[in-house]
Amino acid sequence: MTAHVAMFFWAGSVTICLLKAALSDIATRSIPNWVSLVVAALALPIRLADRTLLTGLGVVAAVFGLLTIAWMLRAIGGGDVKLWSACSLLAPPGWAAQSACSLRILLIGGLVAVIYLALRRLAGTPRHAASGAGLLRRLARVEIWRARRGGSIPYGVAISLGVLFMLWPYPHVWSPGWTMP
Repeated sequence: MTAHVAMFFWAGSVTICLLKAALSDIATRSIPNWVSLVVAALALPIRLADRTLLTGLGVVAAVFGLLTIAWMLRAIGGGDVKLWSACSLLAPPGWAAQSACSLRILLIGGLVAVIYLALRRLAGTPRHAASGAGLLRRLARVEIWRARRGGSIPYGVAISLGVLFMLWPYPHVWSPGWTMP
């Protein structure tokens, strides 16, 4: 297997895990622990290849510590803490890559929050969708209902999309030895 094919397979595996995290967070407001573990495990070969594993683990510990404080303040969920910490091992441990990834997560999180604030004004109780109603229509009704009740925001969506927006448009970011231009 060539390095290009291996990297594509790796990126696809990370993508599947992040999509699972986002969909689980939307559907159940929880992120399975195994998803965060698999994301972290997928990051290990990259960090081993560029010889930044120990530094990367230090970054994971720092991110986990900061986000745990946010969790204790009820600003973020426990699954979000674990997923974001695991995803921090994906990006190179340098300031540029970590801050670029975190900035994307925070911007997308802000957008998701604005959408939820707008949804709170839309409708009340979801009407029972007929069996022929599309999945997206049923999901929209339930999310409008959750937002209207002041339910939690699925921040796993922002984490997943923020990391994916780093992964796919800029695959060189994940390559060993990447530095900010």
